[in-house]
Amino acid sequence: MALIQCPSCNKRISSKAASCPHCDYTLAGRSQDDLEREQERARQRKKETLLSQSLLALLASITAFAYSVWVQPHPDSWQAQVSYAVMGGGVLWFLINRVRLIMVKRGR
Repeated sequence: MALIQCPSCNKRISSKAASCPHCDYTLAGRSQDDLEREQERARQRKKETLLSQSLLALLASITAFAYSVWVQPHPDSWQAQVSYAVMGGGVLWFLINRVRLIMVKRGR
């Protein structure tokens, strides 16, 4: 008995399991081509999720930047501090998601 990765959720499961205990994907009776197609679908879903999160992070950064430009709060006010924090957090979140997307595309 060896441990393999579920083609749907990518978690480790027993090679003798009829279905994945994590996502209930049925392994029994599936050909190797079916398993490979499911792995590709799971990878594509992961890419789409990361792209959506990247766009959300970019939107948060742009919104915070637009607020700080249009409203021009005093640099010592809490509004300015929140705006700067959201800008920085959004950019950081965007960069982390882009690195994760590169890792998924490479197949890790």
